Amino acid sequence: MVPLSLGRTSPQGSEGRELHRSLAWLRPANIAASTNAEVRSLFTWLAIFVAFGVVIALAHVWLRLKVTDLGYVLPATHQVIQKLESERQELTADVARLEAPDRIEEAARVRLGMMPAQRGQEAVLP
Repeated sequence: MVPLSLGRTSPQGSEGRELHRSLAWLRPANIAASTNAEVRSLFTWLAIFVAFGVVIALAHVWLRLKVTDLGYVLPATHQVIQKLESERQELTADVARLEAPDRIEEAARVRLGMMPAQRGQEAVLP
């Protein structure tokens, strides 16, 4: 024996009928329309709250993963900063050594064969 709600067939009618009327055969015959609407409304609100909770849970998990990832990246970043700082200090010392006036004068004499200017070899530019 088939329950009453399952024994109904789809109504044959014009396309102008409402969606509510065309889907009336899906409702069980033993539940009143007002009760069915209340249950649907409660179910809709429950679905909205569950979806909202899932979104909040996913956001929380994503944030925790980001914090964990940054926790792993932070020590590596500190190591890179320390390495670059020591390299900067070495390069600053090299620049100071290379720009020393005594070293420049020696390189001019030895490599280029330059001598200090004699009296009369100097020219004054306008």
